[in-house]
Amino acid sequence: MIMRSLITFITIIIFITFIRTGVSYAASPTASPDKVQSQIDELKDRIASRVAELKLVEKRGIIGTVTDISNTQITLTDVKGDTRFIDVDELTKFEGATRNDSFGISDIKKGAALGVLGLYNKQSRRLLARGIDVITVPQFIHGVVTSLDSENFSLTVVSDKNDKAIVDIEATTKTFSYTKVQGITRAGFSKIKESQNITVVGFPDKQNKDRVVASRILIFPDIPKNPKIVLPETPIPTIILSTGSGKKLTPIVK
Repeated sequence: MIMRSLITFITIIIFITFIRTGVSYAASPTASPDKVQSQIDELKDRIASRVAELKLVEKRGIIGTVTDISNTQITLTDVKGDTRFIDVDELTKFEGATRNDSFGISDIKKGAALGVLGLYNKQSRRLLARGIDVITVPQFIHGVVTSLDSENFSLTVVSDKNDKAIVDIEATTKTFSYTKVQGITRAGFSKIKESQNITVVGFPDKQNKDRVVASRILIFPDIPKNPKIVLPETPIPTIILSTGSGKKLTPIVK
């Protein structure tokens, strides 16, 4: 009797468990194949859209001069002469020449040289700035030496566009000479001669913007001067004749 009651009890437990399991499966029906495929297609579209977005954006740096500025945008002219648009947001970090923490976009003026790092969008051709630094862009001067000032260690260079630059040589200036036979060799101010081709890399003088302080100089003694470059004429000295007795003769003007 006891055995029979135990069997009956176990049977009831199994039956109840079966009913609960069935109810659970009924409450969470298996998704249909069409719905699963729809979810897969949606996921594929999201991934494809994200990949396309990533391909349009790349990290890039730009150096240029400010031509226009607002609270959210800076317009630059880069070293190639192209116009670049820089977007600024709350994540953009600014650094000035003095590395002041309070330096911001309001401190940037037209004509300033900037180095910008950020995310470049190939489609819109705009750069979202992540870092903006005020920099001093080196000047590159290539031309012919027209005059030398040995007392002040400076020289005058005229380019093929006949632009004149006065170059100051400091103790930190590194001067080199290039010839076909010797290649690149170290040189000094004494090796620089008039009418020589020369390339100068330097920075504007803070006290006199019309002068350039040379950082590197490379002279080319073997290369003849560009015929487009016009050298200033050397004045012919006037010869005053003397009788030998100390009296100077005055030329007769007809």
